[in-house]
Amino acid sequence: MFTDINEAAARQYIDAEQTWKALLVAERRAVNYRGSMFWKKTGEREYLCRQYNSLQSKGLGVRSPETEHIIEEFKQGKTEAESNLKGLAETVGRHKRVNTALRVGRTPNTVISLLEEIRKAGLQEHFLVIGTNALYAYETHAGVRLNGDITATTDVDLLWDSRKRITLLSDGDEHFSKHGLLGIIKKADSSFELQPGGEYRAVNSSGYMIDLIKRRPKSLFDDKEPQQLIKNENDFWATKIINMDWLLSAPRFRQVVVGVSGEMSEMITIDPRAFVLYKMHLSEKEDRDPVKKPRDIAQARVMFNLIQERLPHLPFEKVSSMPERLCDDAVLSSLSGSFLGTITSIADGVATQIIGRKVVEHKIANLDKDLTIGDRVQIFYSENGRGKVKDAPLNRAKDIER
Repeated sequence: MFTDINEAAARQYIDAEQTWKALLVAERRAVNYRGSMFWKKTGEREYLCRQYNSLQSKGLGVRSPETEHIIEEFKQGKTEAESNLKGLAETVGRHKRVNTALRVGRTPNTVISLLEEIRKAGLQEHFLVIGTNALYAYETHAGVRLNGDITATTDVDLLWDSRKRITLLSDGDEHFSKHGLLGIIKKADSSFELQPGGEYRAVNSSGYMIDLIKRRPKSLFDDKEPQQLIKNENDFWATKIINMDWLLSAPRFRQVVVGVSGEMSEMITIDPRAFVLYKMHLSEKEDRDPVKKPRDIAQARVMFNLIQERLPHLPFEKVSSMPERLCDDAVLSSLSGSFLGTITSIADGVATQIIGRKVVEHKIANLDKDLTIGDRVQIFYSENGRGKVKDAPLNRAKDIER
């Protein structure tokens, strides 16, 4: 299901990630020194002025020992910030080349470019990457590569957290204010265009798709949220999907991911446990595309096993954002390939177990442990028909916590 990345690639990722994060800190510091500071003479006096851009400036007072100290500190700080930023940018550039040589990453370059433009525009906290592309964040965190074509996809789903629309208007940069989300995406790839009649989707010249999704409130009559990030007739109209509140309420999962080209960016997605449970939910929906259902189950199972083996700090009995019915005994049994439930009766050498709405019978002679009525157990069968009994994890509402 998954393979460990080699030691050289693992070491390189750690070094590259640390340097990339340091570069972001340096970028934020350099922003504080944007523009210039100079003396402006008015009449007989000189005044200290701070110029932020061509339209924004501020007077800091008449020339004095205090304002002279301010301008000297600004000049020194600006020089240091720019020097530090330049040095880290060069180091990150070297890491990108090594990333490529050692095949550290395999996130599609289009996804990396998209995430970076969204970050640079100040919009990173307003979007979650959901769907198949989230697997790149999970496998990177676990230090593995998921096998097969489980990560293959030609689209990326962006879930817009429309609950934050007020801060969205202030967080976005000037380019976003003028051109909207499509304008940001076009900075990553100018060939992206909205689909006529389907303005929730943009497609580039290679056929790669970006879908914009938002939640659908429980009551359609109470849905007053706009479907656009900003009013712009040439920008996305988000498609509303039910139950997106589940994913928006899940803990966020942040991970620096590396592209095929060696470029890096941070992906913000949902907790991997929420990914597993939501994929299982999709696979059971009657209106789900039959072609997609097997893939939903396959992705859910491979992530379930990855969490059990490599991410034990993320127990399923402690994920509270998803409805309890999505994490009941039947779901966990299907994911783990076991029988998980409560023993309700024992008679004539047979133990009866309730798993969700199903009743399963086990021959006691085939089990490696005695059972008692009321036991909540997980039973795994080997190829020779022998059953191994383990105490089942708790996942009742009273025992769930984030």
